[in-house]
Amino acid sequence: MESKKIKDFVVEDKVEGYFAVRKREVREFTRGQFVSLELGDSTGRIPAVMWDPDQFALTELDEGMVVKVRGAVTEYNNKLQVTVSKIRLATDDEYQLEAILPHSTQSDEQRQARILSLTEKVENAYIKSLLNLFWSDKSFLAQYLRAAAGKLWHHAYIGGLSEHSANVAELALRVAAGYDYLNKDYLIFGGLMHDAGKIRSYSSEIVIDFTDEGRLVDHIAVCDNWICERSKQVEGFPEKLLFKLRHLILSHQGERAFGSPVVPMIPEAFVLYYCDEIDSKMGAIDRIRQRQGGEGWSEYVKMLDRFLYFDEKGEQ
Repeated sequence: MESKKIKDFVVEDKVEGYFAVRKREVREFTRGQFVSLELGDSTGRIPAVMWDPDQFALTELDEGMVVKVRGAVTEYNNKLQVTVSKIRLATDDEYQLEAILPHSTQSDEQRQARILSLTEKVENAYIKSLLNLFWSDKSFLAQYLRAAAGKLWHHAYIGGLSEHSANVAELALRVAAGYDYLNKDYLIFGGLMHDAGKIRSYSSEIVIDFTDEGRLVDHIAVCDNWICERSKQVEGFPEKLLFKLRHLILSHQGERAFGSPVVPMIPEAFVLYYCDEIDSKMGAIDRIRQRQGGEGWSEYVKMLDRFLYFDEKGEQ
């Protein structure tokens, strides 16, 4: 019988189930070699160790595989881990990808509807035509709806990119309600397209990880190139408008130190940067909250340089 999901593991649970191999390393110890692993499923990830590895574990086991694992949940340094007794490669018909990789709670149809609804709000004909060139490309749209927005930190699941992008665009429009000089079309475009290059920056077949293009070129440069190329298909696309749209993408991470080639220099770029920060932080915090069970103190969060506290049930 297949074991419970990672998020529900407790010490002494017996484990028998299918997991993605996120990390794998052969190490030395006094009795010889052991294998250190990180396993993942749709609910989370957990360290694992195999003290008496067989030939498969030592020579064939690799990151990105889906494996069947038998073992037990133990504790090491006050953290849960799986002590593996048996491990083998899983066959394609033994598991469903939805059980291995985390997915957005919103369906493809729901996220696509949000994207198209936001696009319909665009009044500038050039910007709307440019966006629709992306959405009418069925291959691009399918990849956009499937892609993750991050590897570990925020919206790091199938569908995370489109969910995060729609969130940022909608949040930016709420901000614009208080500042009538903001161009809402720029905000919608920036929200929907700022992370689109992550389609090519991350692979998400079994585990979410950087591609070679993602590391060497990065999602900002990828998306900027796409915008330049596709804008040529819109007759008479104004050069100055293209500069502004490119600026939204190129500056959306706020600082050169954070990977942006330029810093925000138009009002809408500031709004896009802060809305991106809000949604990415809230996405990460919600992941920590869920892992925490929704209450009490979290473990120390290195990315935020602090502990987080969540209201306990019934607390006023």
